[in-house]
Amino acid sequence: MNKIFSIFCLVGLLSVATACSDKKEHSVVGMWVLTTRTVDIPFDGNQDGVAHINLLKEIDCNKEETLTFEANGTVSSGNEFSNVLHYFKEDGTNIYKINSDCNTEGIISFASEYRINEEDTIMISNRVYVLKENTLTTTYKDAVEIYNEDATEVIETKDLKLIYSRP
Repeated sequence: MNKIFSIFCLVGLLSVATACSDKKEHSVVGMWVLTTRTVDIPFDGNQDGVAHINLLKEIDCNKEETLTFEANGTVSSGNEFSNVLHYFKEDGTNIYKINSDCNTEGIISFASEYRINEEDTIMISNRVYVLKENTLTTTYKDAVEIYNEDATEVIETKDLKLIYSRP
């Protein structure tokens, strides 16, 4: 009877040790920095004559957004991007531009729980993030409304993709 009890205890300890050493869980723990904010079309937000699809290269507002994952299953955001962006397309052209109102007052942050799924996805507040090597990616479907030049009509929508990387 003692042997059977010992075997059950050993199996239980091995299960706990395996769960605690989950490679995916440990690979996400730590800080991640927003490195790419794309709409998949080039914008010249800073009016320097060079357009980029990574809006962080075009907007001189907050560029320090982070996600910090804890081993206890919580995630927090620091310096959340809170700037109002107005996307528009110049009439009769394929030139896209952005007007931004940089928010220099205060910081938006959040804290939440996260869950790691088997297929290398992480759920944060019903939003899917894909973990692949050293990047963490989420996409907001049709989140960017692009207006005509005089801002009276939405002429198209685009997905917004955020990519976080390890510092």
